[in-house]
Amino acid sequence: MNARTLGRSLGMLAGAATALVLALSGCGSAPSAPAANTSFNDADVMFLQMMVAYHTPAEKLTALAAQRASRSEVKQLAAAISVTEADEQKKVMAWLQEWNQPTEPATDKVLHADHGGLPGDGKTEVATLTKAPADKFDKEFLTMLIGQQHGVVEAARAETAGGVNTEVKALAQRVTDSRRAQVAYMLTLAQ
Repeated sequence: MNARTLGRSLGMLAGAATALVLALSGCGSAPSAPAANTSFNDADVMFLQMMVAYHTPAEKLTALAAQRASRSEVKQLAAAISVTEADEQKKVMAWLQEWNQPTEPATDKVLHADHGGLPGDGKTEVATLTKAPADKFDKEFLTMLIGQQHGVVEAARAETAGGVNTEVKALAQRVTDSRRAQVAYMLTLAQ
């Protein structure tokens, strides 16, 4: 196989993987209205609050990748994640507001032991990525985002195990599926 054929094959693989990530993450689908089922428990609220907490750092990282990533596949992935998470945030915020719940999770570390703790605010990661040399940026970005998406999966797993609201549990399952697909794709890009 010559370099041109290999390049085309890798390009098709990257396109297919991006399409899979977009499909699994629900990118482009209109957000549904808040659940008609208004019963909820602390696990439902915690999951939604954690989604808010994870969104801000991810938003900062993906915005930086849009500017600095050298590979088009990394830029496409960052854009897809940004759109998907913005749609998810609309749903999350609507539920929390409907239930008159705070959008920020409690800071007591004991409350977050089952799902890996609270995420940072993203400032340290953004500072690190801003200083990263161009030839190392993509790999550092992917490594950081893999860790962050793993944290989201842990929060979603806690929701599916302990939540009672069927719509929120369904969101948690979609989040789990999409983030796992994203992580698998990012692992291939990071090699």
